[in-house]
Amino acid sequence: MEKNVSLKPADKRGLLSAAALDKELFPDSPWGEPGFERCLLCGPECCLTAEEKDTGRLLGYVIFSAISDSEIYRIGVDPNCRRQGIGTLLLDTAEVFCREQGGERLFLEVREDNVPALSLYTSAGFKEIYRRKAYYKDPITDAVIMEKLIVKEKETGDA
Repeated sequence: MEKNVSLKPADKRGLLSAAALDKELFPDSPWGEPGFERCLLCGPECCLTAEEKDTGRLLGYVIFSAISDSEIYRIGVDPNCRRQGIGTLLLDTAEVFCREQGGERLFLEVREDNVPALSLYTSAGFKEIYRRKAYYKDPITDAVIMEKLIVKEKETGDA
C-alpha cells in the first residue's frame, strides 16, 4: 500500500478531512476542526496528510511541532488502512523534518491501553519516560509520555 501513498503538507481541506478522521478515531478528544485549523499557523509543513495517489482519499495524518523539543500532537490512520506502513511513514517523515529543523528530541503521548500505537512507537525507537496517572477518562487509564532522541550527528571536518 505504501507505494500508492502520497505525503503532502495539509491544506485547509486536508486538515478538515484529518479532523473528521481524528473525531472518528478519538471521539473523546477535545481537538476538532478549530484545533486542526490552528495548526496551519505553525506552518503547513508540520501538518502532513497521507493520501491514496489514485483517488486522493485520506489515509492518515500527523501534526507536530518542529523545535529543539519537538512533539507529535496528533497522528492517526484510517482503520481500514492499518498495518500497511502508513503510520510508520508519517512518523518517520515527521522525525526527519524535526531533525532537519534542529530538533534534538521528539515527544509524544499515548493511552497506555492503545497497544497498537505503543508497539509502533516502541519499534520506531521511542522510550517511555513518564506516566500521567489516570489522565484519560472513559475508561480511566494512564497517559504514557514517550521520547526519542533525534539529534543530527555532527559532521566532522576530517580530510
